[in-house]
Amino acid sequence: MDGNITKPLGFGEILDQTFRIIKSNFKSLFMITFFVMVPIYALQALIFSLTGRDLIVSGDSGQTLIDQLLSGAESVTNTTIQEDLIATLVNLLTMFAMPILAGAITWAVKHAREGKDLSAKGMIKKTLPRYWPLLGSTLLFALITFALLVPCFIVIALTSVSFMFTNPIISIVIMILFFLGVFIGLGLLLTRWSLYLPSVLFENVAPGLTKSWRLTKKQTWKFFGLFIILFIITGIISSVLQLPLIFLGNSVLFQLLTNIISLITSIVFTVGYAVMFFDSSVRQEGTDLKEMIKEYEVTEES
Repeated sequence: MDGNITKPLGFGEILDQTFRIIKSNFKSLFMITFFVMVPIYALQALIFSLTGRDLIVSGDSGQTLIDQLLSGAESVTNTTIQEDLIATLVNLLTMFAMPILAGAITWAVKHAREGKDLSAKGMIKKTLPRYWPLLGSTLLFALITFALLVPCFIVIALTSVSFMFTNPIISIVIMILFFLGVFIGLGLLLTRWSLYLPSVLFENVAPGLTKSWRLTKKQTWKFFGLFIILFIITGIISSVLQLPLIFLGNSVLFQLLTNIISLITSIVFTVGYAVMFFDSSVRQEGTDLKEMIKEYEVTEES
């Protein structure tokens, strides 16, 4: 793996390296996610058990296969206020844990690319000294994303409603066009800032948005496309693996297995994200070197 760490990668090469790193280091990568996220998921399972949720299967075991599937899907989608509050708590704890998870996996990718041995606990320990800058930068990025999305969706909603009463077809077309415009425009903008986390992790900067902006220069469309592909891949993996779990209904076991699947998909996405960062770093260093050479040549000529 260390033979091409100084070589800029193309679109397909980034995906190829992502899955080669996952294949070669899956155990260590999974243990990173296990150590970071399992305490949160265990707490969630304990709370669900104490609130009376079924442990293994939610529903009537005497139902037919189709009835079990339908009742299981219904129990998963129809949640109570109590369950929604528990989910909110878990999401909040997950947000605080994500900087450690993403940082540790990024360190693991760095070691894998350089052909070094890596251990889950070692990667986590390397991340902890930068936890607070990572968390603060993540919260700022989330706040910026929220502040950009809300006005856009308000404009889309108001515009669609205003045309709905005059011409529904035009309203639908405008809504689709607005949505595509917001998706592409904000997607490209957020892609320019997306590499903030590894920038904060490896350098003494925070929130790392300026560094990310420089790293993604001339690569915005490529990274934007890679993010879409990674979202699609992780979505397909999640859907395929979660489909059989519907028979468990909204049980504690269903929630635990769903969380394990989310750990796997987070590995795929985060490893790809880290590979993108290191590729952009290689390109940036190459650009900086060329600029230094040009400056040196100009100086020599003068």
